[in-house]
Amino acid sequence: MSGRRGNFQDPVGLVRRMLASGDPAARSALSREALRYLLMPLDWVLGRWEQRRLARPQGPDLPIVLIVGSPRSGSTLLYQVLAAHLPVSYPSNLTALFERSPITATMRLGRWARRSGGYRSYYGNTRSLGAPNDAFSIWNRWLGEDRYSVPQQITPGIAGEMTSFFAAWGTAFPEPFLNKNNRNTAAIALLAEQLPGARFIVARREPLFVAQSLLEARETVQGDRSIGWGLAAGEEASDDSTADVAEQVARIEELIETQLAPVDSARVLEVAYGDLCNDPTGVVRQVGEWLALEPQRLEDLKPFQSTDEARLSPVEFERLQAEIRKRFQLPDDPTGQ
Repeated sequence: MSGRRGNFQDPVGLVRRMLASGDPAARSALSREALRYLLMPLDWVLGRWEQRRLARPQGPDLPIVLIVGSPRSGSTLLYQVLAAHLPVSYPSNLTALFERSPITATMRLGRWARRSGGYRSYYGNTRSLGAPNDAFSIWNRWLGEDRYSVPQQITPGIAGEMTSFFAAWGTAFPEPFLNKNNRNTAAIALLAEQLPGARFIVARREPLFVAQSLLEARETVQGDRSIGWGLAAGEEASDDSTADVAEQVARIEELIETQLAPVDSARVLEVAYGDLCNDPTGVVRQVGEWLALEPQRLEDLKPFQSTDEARLSPVEFERLQAEIRKRFQLPDDPTGQ
């Protein structure tokens, strides 16, 4: 089977599947997309003020904290937890509605965006207007619109625009900037070079369960397991989706190691999905200590139910285990069970 895929292979089908899911985060994402078009005239107006803001002298030198890692690694949950329990700023779903004026719109309208304390998400989409957002509309300015790959070099002009944006953000919101975007995993080295204040939190999860979740995502998002989805997905549809997704996970792991190699280890912190589920309070404290930030409202934070369990049929799961074992040189029982 062949056929080059785009960011989304079947957008109409995706909308149908999102509506049919009944998931509040999925329906909220669709509603926001419609709202974004309605707000375009206001975005144009606010965009003029945004340009003036970006032209002002630089603001405070604050950390830029970027959560990276494989898609389906628990990175969205980690983002939500840290945003709720550390004194940080972050691009919200409201921010994403204003492509030309994210800073200005968030400053002027942010008070009306409810910051939900919930942790539900739908393939990276969170529910409320005040909830954390991947901020593709911001990153696309400098890294392009392809959600599967990024340039390995940018021009000095683009680098200057990126620096000006984060300086302006820090002036508007004088707290460390936090964001999770899995595509940035492919740009760690570039971002580390261009943003000296950037630090990277790498979300880690057992490759077997990343692969299983990616297979499920292919069905839900692309409507077909044979069509890749997410970082390092193959360019062509595959006749063997199980082997293909295992290869994708292996490519992601290799990519992470390659991107981290030139980065000072003091700028990198790894967080395991299992630790996040079992002891989220401990993870928040660990990240807070690393960033010299005081955690907040930890009494509200409870352990999460891990989804690290077989959800495929026994035959499919065993085959996926074998493919992962082959690529990662794991023992016969990679789950440890």
